[in-house]
Amino acid sequence: MGTPIKRAILRMLLLGTPLLTCGFDWGFASRDKCDQAKEMAAAIAGESSEAITEKETEILALCPEGAAGHFVAGSRFERLGNRDKALSEYRESLALDPTFSEANARLGRIQLQMGNLDEAAVELTRALSSKADPSYHKILGDIYRQKKLPSLALYHYGEAEKSISDDTGIILGIAEAYRSLGQLDNAEQDYRRALALSPDNVPALLGLGETLKAAGKIDAAITETKKAADAAPSGKEAHLLLAELFVKKGDMKAAAEQSKLAGRELVPVVDPQEQLKLGDEAMAAGDFARAVAAYQSALGAKPKWQDALHKLGDAHAAAGNDDKAIESYLDAARLGGSTAELRFKTGTLYEKKGLLDEAVVEYRKTLAANSGNAEARRRLADIYAARGSFPQAIEHYQELLKLKGDDAPSRLKLARVLVTTKNNKKAIEEYEQTLKIDGENVEAHRELASIYRKENQMEEAEKQYREVLRLKKDDAEARNALTAIFVKNKNYNDLVALLKENVELNPNDPNSHYKLGLVHEFQKNYEEATTSYKQAVELDGGHAKALNALGRLYMKMGRINEAKEALESAKKADPTLEETSLLLNNIRDELTPEPKKYKKSKKKIKKKSKKVKSKTSKKSKKKK
Repeated sequence: MGTPIKRAILRMLLLGTPLLTCGFDWGFASRDKCDQAKEMAAAIAGESSEAITEKETEILALCPEGAAGHFVAGSRFERLGNRDKALSEYRESLALDPTFSEANARLGRIQLQMGNLDEAAVELTRALSSKADPSYHKILGDIYRQKKLPSLALYHYGEAEKSISDDTGIILGIAEAYRSLGQLDNAEQDYRRALALSPDNVPALLGLGETLKAAGKIDAAITETKKAADAAPSGKEAHLLLAELFVKKGDMKAAAEQSKLAGRELVPVVDPQEQLKLGDEAMAAGDFARAVAAYQSALGAKPKWQDALHKLGDAHAAAGNDDKAIESYLDAARLGGSTAELRFKTGTLYEKKGLLDEAVVEYRKTLAANSGNAEARRRLADIYAARGSFPQAIEHYQELLKLKGDDAPSRLKLARVLVTTKNNKKAIEEYEQTLKIDGENVEAHRELASIYRKENQMEEAEKQYREVLRLKKDDAEARNALTAIFVKNKNYNDLVALLKENVELNPNDPNSHYKLGLVHEFQKNYEEATTSYKQAVELDGGHAKALNALGRLYMKMGRINEAKEALESAKKADPTLEETSLLLNNIRDELTPEPKKYKKSKKKIKKKSKKVKSKTSKKSKKKK
């Protein structure tokens, strides 16, 4: 039948008839059972525990060592609280069947319980790629909300809600994501939607209270937060929020009562300086919520106090309440006086939120108040560079270097912007200044070498690439660039030395041996070239170029049979290599030459016959 496989099949069909008649199922029945088991495993998540146990027993009977069997084992370990064993079994299930989305989902759920948000997100995303399950979207929404990525959370909650429209948890997640984005009207609407389904839902009541407080609706916030306190009298969160709300109203007695219910003591504002001191102590202890309450108490007694507003902003920023921190900083800055630090802090928070236009405005105001603020100038220059506003970036980097001439990172950034604007001459100067300050900067050496190479200053480029290799011996980019320079300059001794280093660094890389062989062959060091090509082939038996080069070298050395064997292997490895086919044709011509004498004699006969014909025709004409 042709191939060995076909002959084996034929032999089996002729001699192995009992296999076809003795009940041997070729694995198909086993696979059918495992497929059935997998379908059963995918369906048990929503059933009662008794039903799950019965189904698990059936699954294990059908396919104990398959993906479904390992899934059941993982499920049992998970119920026993053995997360490590559960994770191991679910991973084994996926190793057997990568499309088993339920196993991905279980892995993601455990990782989420363990606080590994990134790993959980990866597993749930993989689960979604195999099965569009709204419950997976819901869990991903929870993950991204915890990771403070509200836009992604909204997307997944929205996808989940398309199939599960009355899930309080999903609606609550949407509300919290909107609150994180500062979309307070949407947040309020969704909190109220969640409360319509579950009126005593404490997280929804607290979230609504926080949203109304942020919107300045203090009385409405107190009303909703009191409902949360009534629903969970022992909960501290509602009482702490009420204390904060009463402080905002200036009702210090009520604030103190609520703080006491939360297990905290809030001294009614008598002396604003004392409250400021309490806030400072809380900040030092890392209790940012208490610091916020103390600074707000100080402001309740002494509104428009710039120092207290500034510190309140610091407390909110430390607690991760960036929007509230910005609000406090701006309120403090509007009071005048020393505003450079306030503007700078506001700018950093805007930059953190990705609001770069607002950040630029604040950094400019920082520099207007204090032109010597190097960090504000650096951040401004970085933003301009990232946005492609290169003239402004150059201006600010240069001003920064007037303040900090020994700042190597800023000089390197300036050099890169100058390269982008094709001002290579100035860029070279900045790279050289960078290296005077920090001679061990690999990137500066590499980038300077690249410019020199573009400017055709090969000697300087070579120096810089050598510096790169001094600092980072295995730098592939520098080695490739030096190889090109040595080839162009016909500097074969250095080229051989470099390629030998490549082989020493990467002894198991067939391409390194192949390239070294090419140079040896060019220099007619055939024995060394042969050794290099053979080493390449030993590491990679299908290295077509090395096999072709070995065949070509054998032809040069007159070893025709070995050349033929190497070239045929090269052609098998890569039928598209033209040189291989040409060399093989040459070998065939040498081994089985055409009978050239016969061809020549045939041509002579034709020529003679033409001459005879022409002579006879001439004679006949004369006779006529």
